[in-house]
Amino acid sequence: MTLDGLWKELQDLNPNEVETIHKQVQALKRTRVSPLAYIEEMMNFQSLGFDAETGVYVHRMLVTDELKNRYQILHGGVTATFIDTAMGSTVFQEVGEDRRSVTLDLNVSFLKPASEGWLTAHTEVIKKGRTIIVMETKVKDEQGKLIARASSTFFRQS
Repeated sequence: MTLDGLWKELQDLNPNEVETIHKQVQALKRTRVSPLAYIEEMMNFQSLGFDAETGVYVHRMLVTDELKNRYQILHGGVTATFIDTAMGSTVFQEVGEDRRSVTLDLNVSFLKPASEGWLTAHTEVIKKGRTIIVMETKVKDEQGKLIARASSTFFRQS
């Protein structure tokens, strides 16, 4: 693909599509220094930190048309990616980014479709050992309805 070819492809896009392409290009460039930048940008991922009152880590994502499936609801894989990203962010907040951590398992139950607005993930650390961290996450929509719940085990290298 040449720049001329790309330019021709972009000619008939509407302003919203152009904005989406711009966001994707910017996120792709940021992956050079921040590996999750592209995925986080596509989800409009936000880490809101630890809520001491409820004892959970809070993260958000925005449901957009690009993330929906053929039934115009949020794709289940995107929901799982949101949960995994929120849990990974929780691990880093708990133990620091200097230790490598990876997902060992992720079990997601999809309870209600999401089709618009912000989703909020509430992640609780169930057990934090030297190498294993077990977490549970509940994802709710703007009305407070439970969209999905998940459990996961992360492995952290010492």
